[in-house]
Amino acid sequence: MSILRGHKLPKSSKILLGLLTGISYYYYIISFIFSFVVLYIGSKFAERFWGNYLEVIKFVIIVGSITNLITVIIAIISNIIRQDGKNMDQPLGGGISYYFGFLVVCKQLIPEHNIVLFQGLINFRVKHVPFALIIFLSLWSIIISQSLYPAIPSIGSFFVSYFYLRFFQSLNTEPTLPIATTTTSTTTTNSGNNGSSIDMQNSSIMIGDASDTFQLIDFFPQVTRPILTPIFQHGYDISVFLGIITPFNDEIVEQSNLRAQKRQEQTNQTQKNVAKSVAERRRQVALQVIEDRINKETAANGAVTNQ
Repeated sequence: MSILRGHKLPKSSKILLGLLTGISYYYYIISFIFSFVVLYIGSKFAERFWGNYLEVIKFVIIVGSITNLITVIIAIISNIIRQDGKNMDQPLGGGISYYFGFLVVCKQLIPEHNIVLFQGLINFRVKHVPFALIIFLSLWSIIISQSLYPAIPSIGSFFVSYFYLRFFQSLNTEPTLPIATTTTSTTTTNSGNNGSSIDMQNSSIMIGDASDTFQLIDFFPQVTRPILTPIFQHGYDISVFLGIITPFNDEIVEQSNLRAQKRQEQTNQTQKNVAKSVAERRRQVALQVIEDRINKETAANGAVTNQ
């Protein structure tokens, strides 16, 4: 199956198609299965907030193809410098080109969400996952694989997805709602109707996410921020000067912060509802156990009395 073969450096006229289809090339069947699971879960999660599956498809294609392009360029430059063809036949594509994209999406949408594993033995926040994985995969590339893979695709996917979501993603959104809307039609609510509808006249196109909780520096540990902050700031200033990105004004920042706050409130409420549901199920199970025990004791006492 050609889809399971390693994505090698594209040649001549196949380069553009190779960059685009590289996200669907896998060297091992287990990689294909894992990537499919990540893509399915990540897409469902993102669609819930973005309101449109087409935006999810566009996100995966943009992040995957640009990440593959960056990886190919760096691989070529690296081999030119070394003057050899080492690792030129190694896989460079696959799902890793969008893994970090969905991690960045999680950081954007639920930055303070806690992940609890093994009954609380492992507890960490979503926003700390990307940096930890970048360090792990970088060490893997240096020590184990001794190649650019998987470090370069991972780092490239991280930065490409962040800059797309921060400065370029366009969503049709209601400023007072935490999630994007899926339609631009205008509907009204009649007093005689039992149903309800949303007035979409005030919806607008929001470009990027200017919220304070989605700053690039927030992905990195506190100890590294004195060094990284001026570097990121200079990079931002140069990008604005060259016209690559458009700076945010105070109104956009305020709107983005409001939406981020509402998303967090919505997430917290969902977590509370889940916790209440779990507690209620546990209470019902405990009551059922007590009731069964009482019935057994009553039956046993009745049998003794009859004897």
